[in-house]
Amino acid sequence: MNQILQTENKKSSPVEINKIVLFFAIAIIILGVILVGQGSYAMVTSAKEEENKPQIENTIPEVNIQRTEENILINITHTKSIQTVTYHWNNEADQTIETNNRLSVSEEISLPFGNNTLYLTIIDKDGNESNYVKEYVLDGEGKPVIELLVTKENKIRIKVQDTKGLKYIRYTWNNGNYATVQANVEDLKLIDELVEIPLGQNTLRVEAVNVDNMITTKELEVRGVRRPKLIVRQDGNQLVIYAEDEVAMKVIYFTINGQKYQMNCEDRKAVEHRQELKTGENKVEVTAENKEGGITELKNGVCIVQ
Repeated sequence: MNQILQTENKKSSPVEINKIVLFFAIAIIILGVILVGQGSYAMVTSAKEEENKPQIENTIPEVNIQRTEENILINITHTKSIQTVTYHWNNEADQTIETNNRLSVSEEISLPFGNNTLYLTIIDKDGNESNYVKEYVLDGEGKPVIELLVTKENKIRIKVQDTKGLKYIRYTWNNGNYATVQANVEDLKLIDELVEIPLGQNTLRVEAVNVDNMITTKELEVRGVRRPKLIVRQDGNQLVIYAEDEVAMKVIYFTINGQKYQMNCEDRKAVEHRQELKTGENKVEVTAENKEGGITELKNGVCIVQ
């Protein structure tokens, strides 16, 4: 007797379907929590990295230049220590402003007579250079114009100009006796005098009188320093540099055929240095600076090696 086997498909109950739906719902919620957690971690990590990222210092100094009658007041601030500040008017030689590697530097300088362009150069501790140019006009309004400059040789250059003409100037150190300089009949509009600065802290007072008897006065506080002794000679194929100061030497700069060298003296009182020279003509310039800032220079030297 043949038996007929019958198979029966069981239908899932509503309870089983609910369990399946609940399982997938829980799985989706867990996955969502994981993804949100990873995203939050990434955001926090990114925020911390941004917070810990080193701040980049401003490489451009802030410069403020104000005119006060016949003077210019220069104020410089920087996030980095300022290594050197130099300026010059028109095509004249550079003047140096002491910085002592500070973050801020201030200096008042004389404004020359006539139409002038001020060129200012700032170099920070990393060697970044910033340049500024500004134009000024000064006619004196009928009075003489006095400009006082400190030279690299630690002297004072007294430069006085007037549109109509000058009679004379006179100057005194520390309220002592006056020295008088008469105007040159060949050029009454200009008196240009170079004077020595006494040692120590001094006050220079200058008076200028023009042909209309109009008077201008100006004072300058300045410190006179000794200049180091400098001897430069040739010994065969060597350049010999000897510098000496009774307090201490600071640094010697020298240039041979355009190649620049620097030798720190480590506060020694006497320093001697020898440098090889090439065959033929050697052009030499040497600058010796002592600890007080006194400078002695040799320019346009020539050494010939056979």
